[in-house]
Amino acid sequence: EMAPIGTAHLLVVTRLQQAFGRLNDEQRLLVQQPLIVDQFHEPQPDLVVLREPLARRKPRVEDCLVVIEVSDSTYATDVAIKLPAYLMAGAPAVWIVNISTHADPVVEVWTAGMSQPTLARDVVSGAGVTVLLDAVFDGLSEIPDQEEMSG
Repeated sequence: EMAPIGTAHLLVVTRLQQAFGRLNDEQRLLVQQPLIVDQFHEPQPDLVVLREPLARRKPRVEDCLVVIEVSDSTYATDVAIKLPAYLMAGAPAVWIVNISTHADPVVEVWTAGMSQPTLARDVVSGAGVTVLLDAVFDGLSEIPDQEEMSG
């Protein structure tokens, strides 16, 4: 089961998709699509940057340059379960975009063998794209951390 997507999460994923626009045009950016980690696991990361344009098969972790998870209410699961799985399967870089505290968002950049991430608050680069985080995080502090979900 997946947690419902809140407003802050939606905004950040959409803004990151726009920041990676050129790669989207090249069919190298996937947004919330399946990624084969192993024969039993096929999560749907928020964004994935592929090495080559999408082929006629589901992508595997080894096809990726960057796997990106936007973490609001899912931070603990993303770091404890998804992050090690992506790295063990061969992802060269994993970004955990930690927006669990909307007033203090940060991008954790992880690569294989790291015991701690590199933290980015202003700018982050990967797959030939530089992302200005002020634009990605704009207005998040105005959204309550535990947004009410109503039906």
